[in-house]
Amino acid sequence: MQKKLTLHYLFKIFSSQTKLEILMTIFDNYLTTSEIANKLNKDISTIYRHLVQLKNVGILKSKRIKGVEYFDFSSTKIFQLIEKAMEFLNEVNGEHVIDSTNLKYCFITKEHANFNADYILDMRGEICPVPDIKTRKMLETLEKGKILLVIVDYPLSAERIPISVSKMGSKVLAKFSEKAGEVKIFIQK
Repeated sequence: MQKKLTLHYLFKIFSSQTKLEILMTIFDNYLTTSEIANKLNKDISTIYRHLVQLKNVGILKSKRIKGVEYFDFSSTKIFQLIEKAMEFLNEVNGEHVIDSTNLKYCFITKEHANFNADYILDMRGEICPVPDIKTRKMLETLEKGKILLVIVDYPLSAERIPISVSKMGSKVLAKFSEKAGEVKIFIQK
């Protein structure tokens, strides 16, 4: 039975970091509870409880294939809502991408010097779904062939970004860590 969803309750759902991580994990994929729990490194019963709540209010849907339940968005409007919220936050906070074409100094080691980023998107300190959404939005604005360097320190973002940008048709040139807990991802549109 589907619980009636109100605006207040919708924002309460989005205030849960675990629920946001779940939504980002299943973006583009039907996944099982155990697949989501493994990707998020969380307890399967906790993940299932969140999935059921998201399904009961109509944010997610599920289908059974050979007795296994797979979860997905019930509507693309949910993800668009998250994207619009991120655009609003960028506007309010005045955050912009750095155009690195005029930078005199770059912090890339000699080993990775053959990748010259046209733009740098510094997502350190941001958690899912922010880095993934901002990366995809930035790639949408870039000209074909331009290279974007994305810097993240949130492990799930380091895993999700290469997958989602590859599905968009962009190419991940390199993904590496020079500093503990920090990952640099070079992406060519």
